[in-house]
Amino acid sequence: MRALLCACVAIAAACASPRVETALPTPTSATASPAAATAAPEPSPTSEPAPTLSPAPTVVVPECRQPLAQGRLIALCPDGAMLWLDGSLSREEQAAIAAQVEDDLAAVQREFKWTLRTRAVIHVRAGRDGYVDTLRSVFGYGGATAEYIADNSVAFFEPSLRTIAVNWDEIRDRKPIAAIRHELTHVVTLEACAPRCDLVPAWFNEGEARLQETTVGAEWRLVRVRYEAASMLATATLLPLTTLWTQAQWNAYGDWMGYYKYQEAARAIELIKEDVGPDAIPKIYARMRAGDDVPRAYAALSGRSWASFVGGLDARIAAGVAAPRGIVTVAPGADGTGLSYLLYGFPAEANVTLRIRSHAVDQTQEVAVSPQGALFGSIDNTYPQGEYTITAAIGADTVAAVTAVKRGGRLMQEDFEFPYTSLYR
Repeated sequence: MRALLCACVAIAAACASPRVETALPTPTSATASPAAATAAPEPSPTSEPAPTLSPAPTVVVPECRQPLAQGRLIALCPDGAMLWLDGSLSREEQAAIAAQVEDDLAAVQREFKWTLRTRAVIHVRAGRDGYVDTLRSVFGYGGATAEYIADNSVAFFEPSLRTIAVNWDEIRDRKPIAAIRHELTHVVTLEACAPRCDLVPAWFNEGEARLQETTVGAEWRLVRVRYEAASMLATATLLPLTTLWTQAQWNAYGDWMGYYKYQEAARAIELIKEDVGPDAIPKIYARMRAGDDVPRAYAALSGRSWASFVGGLDARIAAGVAAPRGIVTVAPGADGTGLSYLLYGFPAEANVTLRIRSHAVDQTQEVAVSPQGALFGSIDNTYPQGEYTITAAIGADTVAAVTAVKRGGRLMQEDFEFPYTSLYR
């Protein structure tokens, strides 16, 4: 952790320019062997220094023609976007990326009931070297800053340029891909909040972007939002929304909390939308454009006081899960197949004996849950199909068990799945 703090200081110094922004590492997890799986987080995403959410600037976007070549890059023009792709990507990959961008942008604009006035600009590079090149040549970041971002993110949004950079090699196997939709949510937010973007709380901005990730057809992501927020409640690590209001406050939480703050914010957004009803997001942003902050907008649209929402948040988060502690499963899993599971509500950093059994498998491993009492993993498609029983014991006591059917099955430890960042973090 000391090394992390030193790195943060160095990056903050490198970002003295008001436009250049740095992302701290994001909490992703390497695959762990069944014999030695631990929930060890990497540093969490945040930004140094804290930016101010400001109206979208006027950005000159080159005429989008198809195809348009610029060096090693090829431009495609999905509806509403200017998409620069590495020429080394196959035609199949290029077509898939363009289709994903078009779907993502259409979905986010529908959510906000807002049509972008200028094209969203997205650079998708094949791997790390191209990602660094974009961060330097397009975003104007210095070498050290670009390398640091590339080491600790897979996608990045720079609002002063209204431009997104993506490392395709890092997201291509995440099923379904959600990184681009998250960042496009920030692009649309910048227009939808003007001229009163100062009224958008950091948690509201990031919570909506995180919630949009769950709309790509990934039930497992929504399960994680709901159950990991509940696990925070069970371990008394849930944060007051007032501590996540400004960008500086949001950025101050790193490490494990740097991941979990997104889950809490997304769950709060989900509940606000439930209270306001249809078209909640466009209605709230319309009131913000007119000068209402979130509490006033919520009260006017829901007929409930903001104090009642905040006061009832804990109870509603708890009511959204089956039990205060347990194991929940979801299929398909994080790899797009298989079965994923989530331990939640366990004592903070508890050492747990995790056992996975079926007619052909019997594996046991010692794991440690997060300080928020949760651990996420998957039984992927290299495992045989069939009925699996997952049990979790602390010492000699089995504290949770679940049986689920896997259709199609290797054990893949994946404590975190948040591999991208934006200026707002």
